[in-house]
Amino acid sequence: MAVPDGAQLSEDGKYWWDGADWQPVPEEGAESTAEVGQLSEDGQWQWDGSQWQPADGSGGGGGLADALAAQGIEISADAADAGYLQQMHEHLSNWYGGLDDKGKAIIDSLTKNGADTILADPEVGVVGEGDPLITAFAANDKTLGESLDATGQALQGAN
Repeated sequence: MAVPDGAQLSEDGKYWWDGADWQPVPEEGAESTAEVGQLSEDGQWQWDGSQWQPADGSGGGGGLADALAAQGIEISADAADAGYLQQMHEHLSNWYGGLDDKGKAIIDSLTKNGADTILADPEVGVVGEGDPLITAFAANDKTLGESLDATGQALQGAN
């Protein structure tokens, strides 16, 4: 699996934190790390399992940005890269799912009031500072759990 943008890296840069465990960073240029259907960072190319093909536009940022907006999450079309959002959704869901009920209640209380950016705090380190998905979550009145559910629905609807 590719490293999600904004994921916390180890000091040596060889591992990234998925919210529960350290995962190895794939070697640069290793095409095998791309999953079938994954979009490139610019949203222009899609991995077919053996090579990058021009994206047909069905997974483009505009449609996904609209699907997210319909769920109450405003994100720019430029930041609505399906591959990135899928990875971040998985990363955040794994981290959130690893919390006990009390931890979830605390995070949900903070995020309901727009404090989602706490996840980008270097002391917390769940995502990188300025992550566009977390910024979008902070701009709504949903809990982190609700934002993750809404993102999952938007991702499913956009496919």
